[in-house]
Amino acid sequence: MKTKILSVLESQKGTYISGEKIAESLGVSRAAVWKSVDTLRKEGHKIKAVTNKGYMLENFSDVLTAKGIRENLPNDTKISRVICLGEIDSTNNYAKKLALNGEPHGTLIAANHQLSGRGRHGHSFESPAGTGLYMSLILRPDILSDKFQMITVADAVAVCLSVEELCPELKGSLGIKWVNDIYLRGRKIAGILTEAVTGFESGEIESIITGIGINVSTKKFGGDASEIAGAIFNDDVSFGRDELCAKVADYIMKFAENLDDPSIIKAYRERSILTGHDITYMKGNEKCCGHAEGIDDNGGLVIRSEAGEIETLRSGEVFMIRTEEVRQ
Repeated sequence: MKTKILSVLESQKGTYISGEKIAESLGVSRAAVWKSVDTLRKEGHKIKAVTNKGYMLENFSDVLTAKGIRENLPNDTKISRVICLGEIDSTNNYAKKLALNGEPHGTLIAANHQLSGRGRHGHSFESPAGTGLYMSLILRPDILSDKFQMITVADAVAVCLSVEELCPELKGSLGIKWVNDIYLRGRKIAGILTEAVTGFESGEIESIITGIGINVSTKKFGGDASEIAGAIFNDDVSFGRDELCAKVADYIMKFAENLDDPSIIKAYRERSILTGHDITYMKGNEKCCGHAEGIDDNGGLVIRSEAGEIETLRSGEVFMIRTEEVRQ
């Protein structure tokens, strides 16, 4: 019932509709309408109620819904299915279960809240309700193992391009910290976790789960996150999470079909915040220092060690020695 009522309100967004009219059109009581509206409000929908006028869904009501995501996808999208959840432990965990059950290429899972959001190397990703976008895609691309990292590269570019298109004033302000973090105003606003699902018998990659967490309007972060985390918006939000989700997902689907497209790595290099800076990194159990020379064609970080040797990192934790130099 609440879904039907939301559809009625969305069809006349910004206009008051009487509770009586809604009740009559759906064949329910006005009390049932009120109860459903109350539930929708608790879920975050901005619905005004005025005596003798009725109910009105405000023009900007940023609630993540499958319907909203689908409506923002282009007609030629490769997204095959959209699943939107109110709350889940982790969209990547959920996506992996679906992938093992045969869910097709292009399945998109989005959630309003993650209870146990995950980052790389076992780190947690704080995922409060209503202020972030937490999404995963099931991909079944035919790629070689040496191109696996390019999925993460493509994801990072997809996030940057999407935010820049929806918020043009931020163009030139977003930076990528190798390999999977997006920064804005010196703060991390997004993280990416790409995982492979391999066949038990073949040992080959059968699907790739790519997860993305974006802080859209989160104001408070707990623990260590408070030192580095930020959000796209500090004040008024200018676009909805449905729109952002659709745009990011569509970009990823298009990139996944052509990871060799030179424009992807070019866009990544242009936004790299490590290139040209001194860094620390782990080599086995040893902490090393070096200089970030650039990004190679497969998304690896090319570094020059203190001894002057050139090597390429394919994974691991990397930190800038002078963190204040992160792009402002």
